[in-house]
Amino acid sequence: MNILEKITLKLSIEKRFFLEQRMGWKTPADQYNIPKFLLRKFLPADPVIIDCGACDGTDSIELARIFPHASIHSFEPVPQVFNALTRNTRKYRNVHCYQMALSNATGKANMHISSGASYGSSSLLAPKTHLNDHPTVFFENTIEVNTITLDDWADSQHLSRVDFLWLDMQGFEYEMLRASNRIIDTIKAIHTEVSVKETYEQVKLYPAFRQWAEEKGFRVFREAVPDGTDMGNVLFVRG
Repeated sequence: MNILEKITLKLSIEKRFFLEQRMGWKTPADQYNIPKFLLRKFLPADPVIIDCGACDGTDSIELARIFPHASIHSFEPVPQVFNALTRNTRKYRNVHCYQMALSNATGKANMHISSGASYGSSSLLAPKTHLNDHPTVFFENTIEVNTITLDDWADSQHLSRVDFLWLDMQGFEYEMLRASNRIIDTIKAIHTEVSVKETYEQVKLYPAFRQWAEEKGFRVFREAVPDGTDMGNVLFVRG
């Protein structure tokens, strides 16, 4: 890719971000996408945000740009991907990176590492129908990663509140959330990936996940779960 092509690509990305995510003037082309500008309705100007399963930092960066006064905490346990996260977010002083996974227990756990067509499908759950639905994504290795519960992490940071969760944990979102007995009550909104089939072993499917969220005081504000898909995204808001 020559310099002109790089500039053209960057301008295209900036245009899409401005129109779809920052201003909401254009519906996202990605049918799995829920625009981030919607979060302004529910969050303060200086929110405490967690991006779990932060991957290469794309969402953390967009959240940092939309909420420049936010404190953003990005979790990515896979070493190679974590390196990309820290590299990509290094100029954003309000993004703090952690090489660990939020989980339902503090300690260590095995993570199933994805490769092939996606390096962003790694999970604390073993893959199941994902192997058939996404045959170009492979899970050939597992590694041991550090884990921490949301409550334990908040205590370690002396935080009394978290305003927003952006979760892309490949099926482990429910287990992590269910283990939070304190911070969950301070959260104003949750953007989370949901499963409509058993993509990973023992994953909590969307109807049961939604019922739990509603029992905790959240309601569905926006769904992006295309027909015929195995997973999608949902924005839950408090009240």
